[in-house]
Amino acid sequence: MKRTGLFILSIVLLFAACSGSNIYVDKAKKAIISRNGNPLQKVVVDGGGTEVTFMVSDNTKDNSVIYFNRHNPGFMVSEGFGLNKDYVLKLKPHTRYTVSCYAADKDQSPIMINFRTDYNANIMDDGDN
Repeated sequence: MKRTGLFILSIVLLFAACSGSNIYVDKAKKAIISRNGNPLQKVVVDGGGTEVTFMVSDNTKDNSVIYFNRHNPGFMVSEGFGLNKDYVLKLKPHTRYTVSCYAADKDQSPIMINFRTDYNANIMDDGDN
């Protein structure tokens, strides 16, 4: 009986750990933020005709946030073939974006978040008008 209870508790904890997203897009801060404060390892932002990849260059708490429209120290960024440490991703108005967050460099199943921007390039949820 104890083993069955322990097994059920383990399954419940596993589902709780895997449910929900570990990242979110903060409208006010214009940023992708890690809920648990862990550094973001690899984040791909696709939209507006570009695909931009942020790769962590060190594992500090500062790398738990990626800001739009400003420099993100601690990340190497690629748009196309070149790497750029001083890249600034500027959101475009009236554009849909997909953010794919990978737990590790070779992770095959990312956490994905969709959002769009309004006429001033402010972040809106897909359900906002």
